[in-house]
Amino acid sequence: MSNGPQIHMQYFGKYPPEMTNNVQYYGFRAEYRFLTNFGIMSGVQQGEECTFVYNSSERISGLFHSPNFPGFYLENVVCNYYFYAGRDERVVVHFTYFDVEGIGACDHQTASDYVEFSNFMSTDRKYSKYCGKLQDFEMRSDGHFFRVTLHSNDRFVAIGFRALYTFEPIPTNNSNADLRGNASMQSYVSHAPSQQDFYNIIALILVAISFIKYNIYK
Repeated sequence: MSNGPQIHMQYFGKYPPEMTNNVQYYGFRAEYRFLTNFGIMSGVQQGEECTFVYNSSERISGLFHSPNFPGFYLENVVCNYYFYAGRDERVVVHFTYFDVEGIGACDHQTASDYVEFSNFMSTDRKYSKYCGKLQDFEMRSDGHFFRVTLHSNDRFVAIGFRALYTFEPIPTNNSNADLRGNASMQSYVSHAPSQQDFYNIIALILVAISFIKYNIYK
């Protein structure tokens, strides 16, 4: 895939090999396509930029990947992936493949490409930059918005990444209800009659029965 609207290919031919049963063709055959979506088939592209939006109202799960995956991603590109969950949902991103050119802190000093995560449109200090070849890992948003951004420079490139995204319900917090239930139980226990109170009540009942019998047989 080209980094811009043009690509130049040059073929250097030599004398063909001697035709045998094992060699029947010489040269190459290729298919070409003109793309405007950077080879990214999921999400909704915003204009002509490498920016794609994923809404939970349209689809609750799916795949997304770096440009031209599983080929090499482009040089000097910034690709944004914006995820918008529902009011009571959050975003879960699970990377099944990750190979982004870079080392160490994945910063400009190491001339690294990197992937950035954020709960905001701006930089999120909660997350460090990710680069290199990593095993499967997962990211979760704090709220109903999450951003994944690929930054590449003009040095080297790699295959990039592939990930699954899911909009999942946020677990409800029952701690307040539990506290209210415990408080009600404690209130009931504190106001419940004691054993001595039961004895006094029984004694009063027996006295009342004796008084009634006395009046009947009198």
